[in-house]
Amino acid sequence: MSDIHPALSGELLEQQVECFKKASLYLLIINNHIADTSDKLVELLGYKSKQEMPQLFPLLIPCEHPKEFLVYHKLVSEHHNRENFDLKLVGAEQKIITLRFMAKPLLSTNSDCVVMLVGEDVTYQHKKLDDLSESSSLFKFNPYSIIITDPQGIICKVNPKFVKKTQYLEDEILGRSIFDFKHIPGADAEAILKIIIHQKDYRAEFISMRKDGMEFDEDLYAIPVYEYGELTRILFIGEDVSMKKQIMHNLEQKAYYDDLTGFYRKEVGYSLLYEVCDSEKNFGLFFLDYRSFKKINEDFNDQVADKVLKIGSERLRQAMRQQDIFIRWQGDEFIIIAPNLNDIDDMQVVADKIMSAFHLPFIMEEGPIGIHVDLGGCYCQVGKGPVVARAIIKLAHGNMHISKQGELLICTSIYGRDESRAIRQYQSP
Repeated sequence: MSDIHPALSGELLEQQVECFKKASLYLLIINNHIADTSDKLVELLGYKSKQEMPQLFPLLIPCEHPKEFLVYHKLVSEHHNRENFDLKLVGAEQKIITLRFMAKPLLSTNSDCVVMLVGEDVTYQHKKLDDLSESSSLFKFNPYSIIITDPQGIICKVNPKFVKKTQYLEDEILGRSIFDFKHIPGADAEAILKIIIHQKDYRAEFISMRKDGMEFDEDLYAIPVYEYGELTRILFIGEDVSMKKQIMHNLEQKAYYDDLTGFYRKEVGYSLLYEVCDSEKNFGLFFLDYRSFKKINEDFNDQVADKVLKIGSERLRQAMRQQDIFIRWQGDEFIIIAPNLNDIDDMQVVADKIMSAFHLPFIMEEGPIGIHVDLGGCYCQVGKGPVVARAIIKLAHGNMHISKQGELLICTSIYGRDESRAIRQYQSP
C-alpha cells in the first residue's frame, strides 16, 4: 500500500491533508480500497508496516460482525457526514479493536467513492459499557448509582444502589426524566442534555433528591452511548459526595481557622496581611493581648479560660465590620486588621469598637468576670514606600507593650514614621 493513492486529485489531496494533519488515527478509503492510513493505526492493529495491512477495507471487518460493513456501506453510499461512528476492526492475530470515527465522504472528480475516517480508540470504553450493561453483575452490585436513559433523558433502567440511595421504587421513576430527580442550580435541563450529547463524557456536580424530599450532593458522570453513529442511550453514574464535601469542609476549617475562636490561624493571617499590603489601600493593624490571662487559668481552670477567649472573639466579631480580619496569633494574643481606613483618626474609631467588646463583664457559670485587654496599633499609609508585614506587626506589638506599661493607655504609630501617640485612655470595666 503506497502512502498516497495515485487516483487522488490535487483538490482531494488538499482535503485529505487539511483534515488528516491533526489526526492520529485515520483511514482513507477509495472504492473500498485502503488508500492511506496513519502509522499509529497500523501499530494499533498489530501490523509492522502499512504494506502488511490488507489492501481491501472489507478484510478489516471481523467475520463475526458483518453488520459493521453493511452499516458502513450504507453510510458511504448516502454520502452523509457522520460523527460518533463506532466501527470494529480486526488486526494481526485476529486482534479486534473498536474505533470511534468521524466519517466524511470526499468529493471526487472521477466519481470514485472516497471516504475519510478520522477517529479514536474506544475499545476500553466499549468494554466498560458492556460490563455496565443492565444484565451484568457490575450493574447490579455496583457501589455507585447507575441510571440508563434514552437519548431524551427518560429513565429506562436503574440499578439497586440507586433504589437504596433514593428510596424510590423502580416503578416510580421509570418513564420519567432524570432531571426530575437531579439538577444543577440555575441550569436548564435541556441545555445540560445538549451538552451531554455532544461530549464523549460529561461530569458535573448535581443536587439529587430522595423520596422523602431530602437532597444530597452527587458527582454525576454521563456517557452517551452510540451505535453506528446513532445515540441509543445515556449512562449516568453517580457518587454521593455529601460526606466527602463535609470532610473537606472540616479539613478546610482546621487548615484555615482556629478551632476555639473561629479566627484565622497565624499562617493564614500572614498571607492575608501580605494581600492587604498589596491592595494600595490604607489600613490599620492592632495587636491585642488579654491582661492577666494566666491568673484566669489559676483562679478558675482551662475550660473557663477557653470560654473567655471564645466569648471575647464573638464580641469582637459583632463589634467590628465584616471586612475586618481577625487572627489568633498565639495563646491569648490576637491581631486585628482593619482595611480601607482613610487616615490615622480612623484608628481611634476602630480602637473604640475593639475596646467596646470588653466594657461589660463576661457572664459565666462561675459568675461575672471583668476582662481587661491591652491594645497597640499601627496605621499604614500604602503608597508612601514598601510595606513590610513583619515590621507592621512588630510595631503594633511594641505599642501593645507600651499600653501594658501604662495600664490603660492605647498606643498607635504611623508605619514608616518615628511617631507614636496615645489615642484613648479607657476606664477599667
